[in-house]
Amino acid sequence: MKIFAFFFAVLLLMLQGTSGFLRAPNTEGQCRQAGGVCSRDHCPQPHSRPFGRCQQGIPCCRTVVMIYD
Repeated sequence: MKIFAFFFAVLLLMLQGTSGFLRAPNTEGQCRQAGGVCSRDHCPQPHSRPFGRCQQGIPCCRTVVMIYD
């Protein structure tokens, strides 16, 4: 009976990751929904990084929070 509880817990952990974006955005709408901005040339510096693509290879950029101790 304990094995069923274990498999049920593993199943719940696997299904938990299915809510939200599993892949990087590939349209302007998906980019904005994920908190990003489509940039024409490359991501503005200093704290934004590409994490997907908009139409025609334009990068989707999102600001990265820098934490300093």
